[in-house]
Amino acid sequence: MADSKPLSPAAAHVLGLLLIACGALPALAAFDVGPLRREDINGPALLGIAAGCSFGGAGLALIAGEQSPLAARLFGIVALGGLATIGNWVAFGGGSRECGGSLSLSFVGMSGRLTDLSCRIPFGIGALACDGMLAVMSARTLQFAVGGPPHLASLVRAADWLMIASLAPILLPLLLFALGSGAAGAIVTRIRSGAWPRNEAFIARQQERLAKLRNKPPASSG
Repeated sequence: MADSKPLSPAAAHVLGLLLIACGALPALAAFDVGPLRREDINGPALLGIAAGCSFGGAGLALIAGEQSPLAARLFGIVALGGLATIGNWVAFGGGSRECGGSLSLSFVGMSGRLTDLSCRIPFGIGALACDGMLAVMSARTLQFAVGGPPHLASLVRAADWLMIASLAPILLPLLLFALGSGAAGAIVTRIRSGAWPRNEAFIARQQERLAKLRNKPPASSG
C-alpha cells in the first residue's frame, strides 16, 4: 500500500473554502439569511450555528495547516465543539426526539424510526465521546500554547482519564463481548479436547523471562 501524502497547500485551501461555504449555509439559516430558513434547522437556531462552526472550523484548520499549528488546533476545537453541541442537544436537551436509524450485521439489516429514548441513547454515547475528546484537545492545545510538555502535565492526564470515562459506554460492551467470546471459545475447546486452551508461545516467553531473572547476578553494592 502506498503511503498517503498530505494535501498540498493549494488543495488544503480549496477544500477548506468549500467546508467554510458548507458551514455558512446552516449558520446563516439560524438568522433567516440565505437559501435555508430557521425552520429548516429542525431545532433551535443554536444547532445551525453549531453546524456552521463544525464545517467552518474544519475548513479554517485545513487552511491554517502546518503554517500556523496553534491556530489549526484552535479551529479544530471549534469544529469538535460544534459536533459536541449538536450531540449534547439531541441527547440531553428538552422536548421529544425522533430520528432515523439502521443497523447492519452480516446478512441481517434493520432500519426504522427511533423515538425519544431510543434516539437519545446513541446520540448520548456519541456526545460523551465528543465531550471527552474535546477536553483532551483543549488541554493539549493549552499545553502546546505554553511550550509543550512537561507543562500542564496533570491537566492533560486528567483530560485523558475524562476521555476514557466518556468512552466507557463504548469500551465496556466491547470488553465484555471480547471476554465472553474468549470464555465461550475456551469452553468449546475444553468440551472437544478435554483440556483448557493454552497459549504456549506466551507461556514460553514468560518462562524464558523468569529464567533470565534467576540467572541475573545481583547488583554489587558500594
